[in-house]
Amino acid sequence: MGTDATLWPEIPAWNGSVLGQLTPRHAFDPTLTTGVAVVVAVGVVALAVVGRRFSTRRQLLVGGGATYATTMLGLWAGVRLVFWQFAFDPVGDAPAVVPVLVVFAIVIAGQFVLPVYLLVNHKMWTPLIWLFGVTWALGEFVLLVGGESGGLFALLVWVVGLLPPCLGVLVVTTGGELLLRRFDLPNPL
Repeated sequence: MGTDATLWPEIPAWNGSVLGQLTPRHAFDPTLTTGVAVVVAVGVVALAVVGRRFSTRRQLLVGGGATYATTMLGLWAGVRLVFWQFAFDPVGDAPAVVPVLVVFAIVIAGQFVLPVYLLVNHKMWTPLIWLFGVTWALGEFVLLVGGESGGLFALLVWVVGLLPPCLGVLVVTTGGELLLRRFDLPNPL
């Protein structure tokens, strides 16, 4: 038995409907969105590389993580303030929203701290490639509007749904770098 579209007249069409309005789209031109995400990612990697020479480990990890989280949450909040509406009142709902944002900020700061820690303490470079990629992806993700049930939903999807597989990629790439370091390339046998 085939599906007949006339059996479901209450389902709105994609164009011009509520469903069409909820489809995620770039806040800016897609090229500009990608450019912003790449610039942020390059800046983060540059901060990690340059910062490891001019500051103590604690200053780099704590200050860099705080700067990273503030930048990413600033992009997220700025796009929603300018191009979209929050499903909550940022001032009136602050007692409930601020603790959630603090947790998200800690997780996002950890996204910076872990690869930079591996660079500073273990001289591993693949985590920086991962940091660039995950920062670019998060930048693209927070610069999308629509398709969310609220302002916090995009962050929840990132922290719960997308970051864990990204961390799996970090484990695999870092493990691969460790294996290559142990493998004697001039004398493979």
